[in-house]
Amino acid sequence: MTTTADITSAVVTAALVDADPTAHPMYQEFVRFAAEVLTPRAVEVDRTEVPRSHIDGLREIGYHRLFVPEQYGGLKLPPRVVNAVNNLLFGVDPSTATIVTQHGAPVLPAVTAGTDDALELLPKLASGELIGGAGMGHVRSWPKRRGTVATRVAGGYRIDGVIGWHSGWGLTDIIWLGAVDEQREEFVFGIGHLDDASISGQVLPLAAVYGSRTAELRLDGYFLPDALVTEVVAVEEYRHRDGTRVQELQRAKHLNPDVDDADLAAIAPAGPYGLARAALDDALRIAGDDTHLLALSAELETAAATPLPDPQWRAVLNELAVRATTAAVVAAGGAALLDSDIAQVRARAAQFLQVRGLAPRVRTAHFAVYAR
Repeated sequence: MTTTADITSAVVTAALVDADPTAHPMYQEFVRFAAEVLTPRAVEVDRTEVPRSHIDGLREIGYHRLFVPEQYGGLKLPPRVVNAVNNLLFGVDPSTATIVTQHGAPVLPAVTAGTDDALELLPKLASGELIGGAGMGHVRSWPKRRGTVATRVAGGYRIDGVIGWHSGWGLTDIIWLGAVDEQREEFVFGIGHLDDASISGQVLPLAAVYGSRTAELRLDGYFLPDALVTEVVAVEEYRHRDGTRVQELQRAKHLNPDVDDADLAAIAPAGPYGLARAALDDALRIAGDDTHLLALSAELETAAATPLPDPQWRAVLNELAVRATTAAVVAAGGAALLDSDIAQVRARAAQFLQVRGLAPRVRTAHFAVYAR
């Protein structure tokens, strides 16, 4: 029986978590995991590769469930708590964060497709039996550069060509992929199985987040069945939304249908804040309460709490990540450039954020921020 005291306690707890997502018990569990598992190996992982044991450890504490709706085995947490968890991961171990924060990429497409084949993937994504990833940003370069081409065949599409970027190669099982139907001038999106013999990959020699296993994938006659086609959209229609948070917010709404749209839109994109916050915390520990560092810290907090139109908010936060991680390098001095120092790992990861999801309007927004 639920008592008035129980209800009051729940309301108070919810209010506290909304004010400070890091107070949530689930967040604290991730803090423990980060301190015990991720932090000690973060520098090593950056220059080698994310080990499967990191993915397994996150699975054990329920991380993969955060991306999947409850009815399919997911775990419903306040969206600000999930955002705080992802920012924590980016600050502690950028390579691991680059992989695991894309786990949810196939989820909304699977729900939208609504076929039995697509929906049966969701409980496996929730449990971590399957690890998801993405590889669709390359389509925006068409027709200047050909990436993957979709050819209509009986029962689906044949996919040929190259996916330029996919993080998690060797760890991920399924991928939300994109290709171009050149005859119809349409983008075809679907969910692919990475264990298929027609897909091969080569890890890229990145100067940042190398440990993220970001690879170039080659597809040679991969068959994408209609049951796993999640969207076919005219090229021009897609370009109108590319570089916005439309799909990100739709995904958040599926996970939190009872949360107001405006509240979801007021949560900053995860990644740059976590990277910048961790870097500035280290810088302040080293340099003391330097007034300029304190001012930069205050600027970061204000920017994270002040929504801007797409894609300016993301560009502002990404640029702050560059300045914050650079400040951490300066605070530590020459030692920060040793390959054993987390400061240089974060500084390079901040550069990676500048080119992630680089739609034309996003590139323009970045240039505008740099030129101010």
